[in-house]
Amino acid sequence: MTPLPRGLRDLDAWVELAYAEGLTDGLPVLPPTRRAVDQLVAASGRLADECLGGIPPRGGLATVEVVAANAVMAGCPPECMPVLLAAIEALLEPRFNLNGVQVTTHGCWPLLIVSGPIVEQLGMATAESVFSGGGSRASATLGRALRLVLWNAGGAFPGEPVKEVFGHPGRYAYCVAEHRVHPWSSLHESRGLARESSAVTVFACEAPHSVAFWGVGADPEERLASVADAMRTRGSNNTHTMGELLVAFSPSETRHLHASGYSRERVQERLFELSKRRVGEIRSRAADAPATYEWWPASVDQSNDDALVPIVESPEAIHLIVAGADSIPWAAVCPGWGHLGGFAITRAVRDGEG
Repeated sequence: MTPLPRGLRDLDAWVELAYAEGLTDGLPVLPPTRRAVDQLVAASGRLADECLGGIPPRGGLATVEVVAANAVMAGCPPECMPVLLAAIEALLEPRFNLNGVQVTTHGCWPLLIVSGPIVEQLGMATAESVFSGGGSRASATLGRALRLVLWNAGGAFPGEPVKEVFGHPGRYAYCVAEHRVHPWSSLHESRGLARESSAVTVFACEAPHSVAFWGVGADPEERLASVADAMRTRGSNNTHTMGELLVAFSPSETRHLHASGYSRERVQERLFELSKRRVGEIRSRAADAPATYEWWPASVDQSNDDALVPIVESPEAIHLIVAGADSIPWAAVCPGWGHLGGFAITRAVRDGEG
């Protein structure tokens, strides 16, 4: 048999070393060569030793070089570095509570939502299979690079310290990009940035729950009621402790809603109202059940089973994106972590020098 080329034998040795040293969560990773890491650092437009902060729970320092090394391992193109760095800076905001998200029993994980001109520049997927990379290298490897930074710098290993009961497939890679052409404001614009800027929003949420519009007509109220029903399931953290939540609408459904007079803001307001549930549908009256929920607003009479409870803090806590195939109308709901954290943080993407 013809011997394998030396380079391939070296790659095999690296893969085995990565597994032996616990540098990956189970999927093979590429070797972070000096040349490749330097290319990604250069593309970031920052100094290699610039530190973004400590990644919980272990507290390993996320320098630009450390982030670049993990991005190389994920197969991330150099042009993605500014997005990845902005995402990590957002995750390290105290309000996000990254430590809690990393080690919680709940099956949530930081979703990267990229929007603005950089979506086309990086060739990110926005249509079919958008929540699973859509065949785009940038979409898949950005999510993967973030995971490896949180794994290697943060030490978020299952069993100890991670107590997640079932897990989340998005822990391998969880990144989507928003469609640029639709009648609503973009996500980052709705969160205070200029429309033509590029941005990344991080939000800890569950995997998408599909909402098909079975058994309803064209009336937007009927269709939004189906979405609201998926938002307010009894076992959801949101239903019990509020917090924030994400809803994705396909482009065709977004156009239908817009043509019917439903702006992004009106959809948020209607979903906020339609998703409310009766206290009696949520809370048990058993002797060993909690008498009150401290996280519900004072306006809710918890002694009245007919009182209505909102499942999120406000209409603005329902984050809307336009993504997915431009074919049949569809929606998807990604419940959040509840009141505990993982809240949406948006950061503008700096221009790199790559």
